[in-house]
Amino acid sequence: MLPGVPVELGYLEVIEPSIAVAVNRLAARGCRELVAMPLLLFTAGHARRDVPEALTAAAEAAGVAFRMAEPFGLHPEIVNLSRTRREAALAGAVGGAREPAVLVMVGRGASDPETPAQLRAFTAATLDEAYTGRFVAVEQGFVAAARPSLDEAVAMAAERAAALGAGRVVVQPHLLFSGHVERQVAAAVERGRQLAPHLEWLQVGRLGADEAVARAVVHRAAEAAAFAQAGLESLSRQA
Repeated sequence: MLPGVPVELGYLEVIEPSIAVAVNRLAARGCRELVAMPLLLFTAGHARRDVPEALTAAAEAAGVAFRMAEPFGLHPEIVNLSRTRREAALAGAVGGAREPAVLVMVGRGASDPETPAQLRAFTAATLDEAYTGRFVAVEQGFVAAARPSLDEAVAMAAERAAALGAGRVVVQPHLLFSGHVERQVAAAVERGRQLAPHLEWLQVGRLGADEAVARAVVHRAAEAAAFAQAGLESLSRQA
């Protein structure tokens, strides 16, 4: 999707190559202005502090400039992909795709106080008119840091389903990658089955490696590059 544009991958922590290594590799290839696209769903501590700090240190050491793109947020490609994943899970449901259900949206969680509101806004964006009457209630929960917790959300979903006459709970993790967090969601869904075995429990697949994610990456990066170019042209005119 980016023919002729040098691209390197860097990780904030644990996994190699690091952000510094990625920046150094681009600098060695002759790049002097970089656009960094964080593969983050929402704006929280990593986006506001950790990634910019790592990029700043690496860019200063390598003698390059950078601009960081925005996290995915409510990007239409990600919103549509979330709907697609949910529809795929419902298509395989025992009781038919249109049976009333309770939806539980699950986020990884962060200590940032805006985290619940960001997931709430994203969930609302995915629930367009096509879902009218499909979900009788919507809950959200987080694997870490934020409240309500995942287990609290699962328990509340079971209660709401019983009170509202729904026969299904759909648990959708808003995640890009596989790993420990996704396994925790699967374990919580299994606990839900044990808590309310009379309900059908569906777990929606993660966003994963999809062309829609790649298109969102390119679009966010292009936005940042265009903003940087506009700023330079403005400074030039002022001079």
